[in-house]
Parts: sequence; structure tokens; C-alpha cells
Amino acid sequence: MSKSDSEDVEIETSKRNHEISTTKSAPAPIIIQSESSTFNAGIILNETNYDMWSQIMEMHLAEKEKLSFVRGNTQPPTEKDDGYEKWYTDNQKVKRWLLMSMSPDIMKRYIRLKTARDIWKALSKAFYDGADELQVFTLNQRAFSSKQNGKSVSVYYGELVEIFSELDHRDKVIMECEKDVAAYHKSVQRQRVHIFLAGLDGEFEQIRGEILRKDPVPELEECYSMVRREFVRQTTMSGEFEKPEASAMVSRNKTNQNVFSQKQDRTRSNKSNLKCTHCNQSSHTRDRCFELVGYPEWWDHNRDQRKKHPDRNSAAAIVETKTDLEDAAGKSSALITTGGHPNEADDWLWY
Repeated sequence: MSKSDSEDVEIETSKRNHEISTTKSAPAPIIIQSESSTFNAGIILNETNYDMWSQIMEMHLAEKEKLSFVRGNTQPPTEKDDGYEKWYTDNQKVKRWLLMSMSPDIMKRYIRLKTARDIWKALSKAFYDGADELQVFTLNQRAFSSKQNGKSVSVYYGELVEIFSELDHRDKVIMECEKDVAAYHKSVQRQRVHIFLAGLDGEFEQIRGEILRKDPVPELEECYSMVRREFVRQTTMSGEFEKPEASAMVSRNKTNQNVFSQKQDRTRSNKSNLKCTHCNQSSHTRDRCFELVGYPEWWDHNRDQRKKHPDRNSAAAIVETKTDLEDAAGKSSALITTGGHPNEADDWLWY
């Protein structure tokens, strides 16, 4: 191998090693995800859900340590201050979170406001009902009229707790004495226990009585726990002693029998009201009279004679029966006479 060929081999080997080294050491692509892109409130503000939306947004903002931007705890710096750029960036970020959690129609109303605090205050004025008497009245009305109506205990209880939470949110009673606070809380709990128990279905009558006999009456959560255990017990017992398929079959058979019986009764009732103007017989009309449209093959013509002369038919039947009996007696006597017995007293027919 010449010197030039040796140099060419070294160059090719060096290039190949460099390519392999570059491939092995190439860093994986880095995906940069901004903080704002990961924010998802899980709820979109509309015309009816401001109370829930505002509470969820406060949780998210507190998690991001940006709650002060909507509460107004600190004054924003001026443009000449050193921290203005940082504040402006964070304010725009919070504004974007708020606006992207609204429906498009609501977003358009507030997108031009300068700060997140301005948006928050404007939303509160527009949507917050506060201690509005109409809202409190509606919530109390829903609570007192709530019924289980076949729903599971957990669903029924959850609906009531949602109403009670909204009432607590609007309750502006202020007390300073701890004893008064405890007495007020006890009174509210007692009323809510009564509401919960009153709306239960009839199968919980026994556990309801047991709870009301307790002194003091347990709080709402404990009452729910007791009723839930009773519900589980009833469900378990019914699952052990009931066979759904057999019960369903029995129920279907009874239903079918009742329907068939009702149809027969209706058919008899309807036919009894019919009368033929041709033959003066009941249970059919002129257009279905066999004397006019013809008798079917299965028709018993002797039945008409029996209907027209019931006395004659009865007498004939009696005569026929009497004749048959006389024939049978004659045959028996002949059998006795010719039976081959030497003494009539030996035959059992004489006794």
C-alpha cells in the first residue's frame, strides 16, 4: 500500500469515527412547556356557574402563588420602578388564565381591561349574588322539598350537601361568643339532619327512628354513615334471598295471565251485547249469522235441535238410558241362567 493510499484510509476512518461519535452524543430534543400552557381550570365560566368557577380559580391561583394579583393585596408598581417588567409579565399571565377559562361571549366583555384585578372585580359585580334573599329562599326551598325517590343514598345525600354548602357560602351571620357559635352550629346541623331523614324512602323507616331516638341527635355526616350502612345491609340481604331471573319470570307469567284473562272477559262481555236481527240469537250479528253466510265444517247441527227442544232432548236421553239399563239386566240374567252352575245360590250375582 502506497503512502497516499494509507493517508486516504486514515481520513475515511477518522470521518466514520466522527459520525459515530456525533450520533451517539447528539442530545435528545428538549420540549419547553410554558407555565401558562399547563394551566387548566377544568371549568369554563358561563352565565350560571360563577360561584363554582370563582372558587376553583382561587384554588388554581393560590397553587401558582398568584392569588394576590386578583385580590389586590399589593399595589402594582409604576412603569419607572425596577420590578415593573416582572409584575407586568405575571399580570398578563394571570389575565390570560382568567380569560381562557371563560366562554367566548363573556371573554369579549373583559379582554380590554388592564389588570387581572380589574377583571376579577368586574366579574364579581356582574355575577356574584352574595346574600341575595331570592337565592337563599330558592336553596331552602330545594332543601326542604328534596326526596330520595328511589335514588341511591349517596346521590341523594350529595345533592343535599351541595345545597347546604351554597347556603353556608351565603350565610353572613357573625358571632363573637364561642358558645353562641357552637349553639348556632348545633341548631343548623339538627335542622339538616331532619331534612335528610324526612326525604328518605320508606325502607329506611326503622333506621330513621333509631337516629331520632338518640340524644343528642348525631351530626349530618354520622347520620349519613348510619343510613348508608343500612342501605348496604338491605342490598346484601336482598341479594342473598332474591333470585332476579326467577322473580322476573314469575312476574312476567302473572302479567301474561292477567292480560289473557282480561282479554277473555272483554270478549265475553262484548259478545253478550250482540244480537242477530235474522235468527234472534245472541253473541253475533246479522253479517256473521251462519244461516246467511253458511255453516263451517266443524259446526254441530244437533246443537240447534237441542237448543230448540230442550225438554224433548232430556226425555229422549232418559228413555235411551233406561233402555240401555234394561238390556244390560237381560244380558246378566241370561248369563246367570246359562252359566253352567248347578245351584243358583252359588253365583255371586244373587247376593
